[in-house]
Amino acid sequence: MKFCTVLVLAFLSLSSLSANCNNAYASAAYSLSHAKKSMGANNFEHQQYYAERALSAFEKTKAQNENCGCQEATDPILDGIENLETALRQEKWDMSRFYTKKALDNAEQLLGNLDICTIGNTNEEAVEISTDDELSEQILIAISEANELEAWESKKNYQQKAEAELAELEKTIRELVNLFQCEKAKQILNSRKVKADEELRAESLETIRAFYMSQAIAIHNKALFALIECSKKLE
Repeated sequence: MKFCTVLVLAFLSLSSLSANCNNAYASAAYSLSHAKKSMGANNFEHQQYYAERALSAFEKTKAQNENCGCQEATDPILDGIENLETALRQEKWDMSRFYTKKALDNAEQLLGNLDICTIGNTNEEAVEISTDDELSEQILIAISEANELEAWESKKNYQQKAEAELAELEKTIRELVNLFQCEKAKQILNSRKVKADEELRAESLETIRAFYMSQAIAIHNKALFALIECSKKLE
């Protein structure tokens, strides 16, 4: 089964899946996508990065399949996890690609088996909707939606980490402010802007990274200048 054919079947079938299997099906599609990206990487670092992402998707599918209850999905999930774990332990690119390719085959089998479980299609002679060289409009839309979801998850995860780090920075400054009894410095702790989800969706990850970096610099500099002013009063 070709990559694009499997991917389009994955996404076009989502509307007819049972609720318990939707998440497992989507994660399986991600395992396939990331394994494909790993195979297409032009250096060892990127190859390992996408192999790790594929492994994470397989592990999510394993957990979600407990609710889905598709017994036919168990073996390709376990085989895919084993092959990717082996790939990530390799020190040579060619051996890592060898095991990643096996995991790619596991991902294709996994989606086919989930199809059988969720829509009751036991006919293995499925009609191919497209080929690798002739992407249909439906496939392009499905891939675009998958990429948008992945980008959104990356942005949201980065925001959560950045907000947590800024909160730690503010906590440290607050402790210093209380220790030195510098009221002026307290005012800066209530001026930080938090991005809404609408802003996150509209901006690139690079823009979001620059925003939070400027926030950290601004908090640090404002606190420093406020403490300098307070120290002058003590002279």
